[in-house]
Amino acid sequence: MARSAVVAIPLVLIPALGAVQGGFEPDTWVWSGALAAWAAAVGLVVSGSGRLRSDFWWIVVAAALFLWTLASALWSTEPSQSLLEARRMLVYCAVVLAVVVLARRGASRALLAATQVGVTAIVLYALARYLVGTRTTSEFEGHLLSEPLGYANAVGILAAMGVVLAVGRAANGGSSWTRTASAATVPLLALALYLSGSNASWLALGIGLAAMAALHRDRAALTRAVAAVAPATAVAVWVGHYSRLTSEPSPRLSGPLVAVIAAACGIGAAATLALLSSPRTTSSPSSESDGRRRQRVAVAAAFGVVALGGLAVALGGATEPRASYYHVAWHEYVSHPLLGSGAGTFGRFWLESGRVARWGGALDAHSLYLETLAELGPIGLGLVAAFLLYPLGRAVERRALPPVAPAAGAMTAFLVHAGLDWDWELPAVVVAGIACGAVVAFAEPDGEGEELPAPPLARAAALAGALLVGAASIAGARSSTEPSAAAPKTGPSMKEAPRSGASIMERRAGTSGYL
Repeated sequence: MARSAVVAIPLVLIPALGAVQGGFEPDTWVWSGALAAWAAAVGLVVSGSGRLRSDFWWIVVAAALFLWTLASALWSTEPSQSLLEARRMLVYCAVVLAVVVLARRGASRALLAATQVGVTAIVLYALARYLVGTRTTSEFEGHLLSEPLGYANAVGILAAMGVVLAVGRAANGGSSWTRTASAATVPLLALALYLSGSNASWLALGIGLAAMAALHRDRAALTRAVAAVAPATAVAVWVGHYSRLTSEPSPRLSGPLVAVIAAACGIGAAATLALLSSPRTTSSPSSESDGRRRQRVAVAAAFGVVALGGLAVALGGATEPRASYYHVAWHEYVSHPLLGSGAGTFGRFWLESGRVARWGGALDAHSLYLETLAELGPIGLGLVAAFLLYPLGRAVERRALPPVAPAAGAMTAFLVHAGLDWDWELPAVVVAGIACGAVVAFAEPDGEGEELPAPPLARAAALAGALLVGAASIAGARSSTEPSAAAPKTGPSMKEAPRSGASIMERRAGTSGYL
């Protein structure tokens, strides 16, 4: 099997899930989980896996988080919702298993490229649809760029991750064609980010770029790339602001005109990078003391990024309605400090908090970490942290490898945004984050070492697990449970469910009685 087979995971799943409301609906978990799991099974049957040997613990942590989520149904205040959360987690387990099994030595470059293409494709499709298609107004999203993901903030964080990946690859993406093509997408992605109206995504973008800069091996090349794309990007964002597409029924500039200007900005960014780029030279090996100094700087920067992420969550919690979400989630945890109240139960506590009349409904605490603490307790929070941070554990050690800095920067942006919104409920976003983490975890010098097959017992266990996950995903089609705040006492739901073509926000309103 070709070592680049792993590229199919982000290249297929990110756009496919993004095109169907970000994968929010349970019926998308059936095919996405089965595809990822059975891709892993095929990989195990066709050839041995060297990655399975070295990244076994990522699979174990993912499985442990799934089992803990599933077990929470035993003490949950809403067992059906806990089982629903476990079904979604099964998709993430399948994706991790697939990338670990299918990745081969030296595949990180191809995986980074595939992740960038997958993220960029769905965001640019959303942007083109918004600018060129029929102008519509959503009851919950207004004129913001939200479709086809169904949630403007989801478009925002994917656009932010795309910018980080594009800037990183424009700085050091291999061929000149790759670098200029990456530069051309930055103004378009930044425009999509602006039109999404997602302030948290701008914050995540800033921290992600800072993390990439701290780890990047060639800061001169990174500076050139930023200098090349910054003017055109600023123009694209300003045009988006001036057009008033997001706030006015009759904007100053039409969508097609903005699209033409944005395309010109992309061409300008690519041309500027081509002019600023100089022939690549071979740098002399760094001294041992210089290497230690760089490592200290990178470690300090990593701690700074974590601190900034914590500050971002604190600032997000200082505004309404997030302050109320966090307050209710904290009291949910205080009421169940050991095991949590069960996965998927925040909506019920919010319903009973008496704040619905003022702030509307909510199914999620808008912070993955606080909601996990409230619903799954300290053990669950520890498992989520281990699941998400495992790939980044090698970022400082392997920062000299070209794919590491942009992937780690995009993963950092995802981690920050997940602390401020409900990204976990949108598999398209989480799969992008997992793929970025896998790039860092699998980064190795091309051709280094020998690809060893996994032990037969480990391969057999992984194969059995892949088949089981795929079968369980398919079996989930028999369930009719939908995301909701509480099981209805009478009737099919607290409100008449919206038609099947409705957005995420309308579906959340229909299945739970409120947003």
